[in-house]
This record gives sequence, C-alpha cells and structure tokens, in this order.
Amino acid sequence: MKLAKDLFLMGEAIHGGEIEKKILERIKEIYPSAKEIPIRTKFWKIKYTEVTVNGKTVNSSLMPYTSGDVKGKIGKNIVAIKMPSHPFDIAKIYSMYKDKDAIIFYEDGKLRRIGVDGKVPSVFLDREPKGEVEIRSDGELIDSNSYNLEVELLPGDDYITVGAHVDHWLTGFHDNLFAVDILTSLKPKVKKHGLKLLFFSSEEGPKCCTGSIQQPKDGTFIMISLDSLYPDRVVFSATPELWKFSSLFPIKRIEMPTPFSDHFSYITDGYPAMVLYNDDMIPVYHSNRDVEIQEDYEFFCIIKNRLEKLIETLDNMSRENLDEDFKRITGKERKGSIVPMGLTSEVKRD
Repeated sequence: MKLAKDLFLMGEAIHGGEIEKKILERIKEIYPSAKEIPIRTKFWKIKYTEVTVNGKTVNSSLMPYTSGDVKGKIGKNIVAIKMPSHPFDIAKIYSMYKDKDAIIFYEDGKLRRIGVDGKVPSVFLDREPKGEVEIRSDGELIDSNSYNLEVELLPGDDYITVGAHVDHWLTGFHDNLFAVDILTSLKPKVKKHGLKLLFFSSEEGPKCCTGSIQQPKDGTFIMISLDSLYPDRVVFSATPELWKFSSLFPIKRIEMPTPFSDHFSYITDGYPAMVLYNDDMIPVYHSNRDVEIQEDYEFFCIIKNRLEKLIETLDNMSRENLDEDFKRITGKERKGSIVPMGLTSEVKRD
C-alpha cells in the first residue's frame, strides 16, 4: 500500500484543485502512456477559516460550500448541533436552520466536511462550543479544468473498465486513496476483452461524479468502480444481473446501484456497472480520522485477489449474456430502466 501512503502525504485533494492534479501526475509516473481526458469542473477555493470560542481559536473545517463572517452567542441565532448518526443527515439538518446566522456541527476529536446547500455560514468543530463564538471564513467555487486518466492495460474490441476517484475531503485514506492503490496493483488474466483503468477527477463536489459523467463510454463492456473501501467487507451495489458475483467477496449486503459513485452514469447510459464500497466507514467518513488502520493490508490483499477473480470470470462472458440476464430479472431493456431513488435506485416503473 505504498502508493496510498505516498498520496496521503500530499494532503487534502479538493476537486479541480492542484493536489488532485498532483495525484494524477503521480499516477502518470506509473503509467507514462496514460491518456488524459479533459474535464470541466469546479474548484472550491478556501481563502481562510478561523473559529474562536470564548476568544480562543479552535480546530475547525468549513462546510462545503458555505462562507461568511458571524459573531455572537450560541443559542437563538447561532446553533450548535452534534454530529448525527449518518453524515447524509447533515444536509437535512442544515436545511432546517436556514433562518439562522450560522450553523455549527461538532463531534469530539473529529473534523468533517459534508456538503450542504445554502448560504448560511457553517463550520465543523472537534468539540462542543459554548458561549461566545466568532466565525471568519471565505471560500468560493471557481471554474476549473482537470482531467481523468485512462490506462489501457490490454487492447480489445470492448473493455472491462475498473475505476476509482482521486479527489478527497480532508485525509481521505479510504475515500479514496486505498482504492486508487488497488487499481495500480491489479494483474488479472484477461483474454477475450480489453482491460482499462480509469482514475477519475472530481467525484466529490457540488455535482457528484463530474469526472465519470464526462468520461467517454463507447466500447465499455462493464464498469467496476471502487469507492470508500473499508475493512473487512463490502457492499455489493450493482445492476441485478451482476449480483450472482457477490459470492466472490466478503459481503455486508447486496443492493441496487447507489447513484452517488462513478459507476452510475454508465448505468444510465446503458452499460452493466457496479461499485464496491463499505458504509462501515461512516464513523470516519469525510473526516480527518480517515487514516490507515491495522486491518488495511489484509483487506487490501483480499479485495485485490477477489477483484482479479471477478474480472477473469466476467472475461468469459459476453454483453449478450449480461443483457439477457438483466432482462430476465427486471423484465426490461437496460438503457434508462434504472433510476435514482434516494440513496439507492430502482427499476423504472411502466
């Protein structure tokens, strides 16, 4: 896992920013013939963030994509809210307090960045604030150019593609540097299809999966995305005809595709696709505590080996095989038949 450790030391890789590009440059050193796919995106430029509680500066992170200066006492117009049980609840809670001057989230010993929708300044603190608070912050979304990296490991008439995003909030070891490292370690025996690796920019951001949405998809046989892998099991989130392959992995659950990862734009364009992730990492999701842990190496080896087995198994199948299985299970043709439904998706009703 040396690559993941090296990339980790580069720091926070905000979508469309210089650290994201440095990570892509490091991957290009491994694959000098990699093709750059230009991506139009946004970069969140944080000019400054400072929070004081009763006159003392405290550790803080600015919540994407808010900004502003506020001073006052915790209470009526400045609210302090403990981190909810699920990170995605933060956006819902934020929307309930849009009439306030500022919204503070906190969790003991931890900072996070979770995207919210609104103009009310919001920060995350690593302790509960009480008393007088001052928030000074300035950030803006600016147009930016980035790129995906496409690596052809084996040519073919169509391609098994395996992808992972390189941008991350705060430390981002498991979301998603761990997966990036797995991609560079893959050596499956493929004979009937081509094989590509895709390193996506701008998966995090005001619009999910900007890099993969703009990625050319012609010639894809199947797309496999790796995202937020965490010991010691996976959620197998895939189009239904692929569920039978879940037996290759240590499984937490099998589900319809989540709309919030790089595989989903492939699904809506009519390609078989899946993502492996693990929401056991919720306690460290988008936080400064997403760091290497003792169980990582063994888990890395398991996922690498099982993923190679999956790729080799899929290599013996045809698109016709997968499409027939999809129609048998869902009763529908593939393109446009799976639509988002909250955190997951469903087969479109007639």
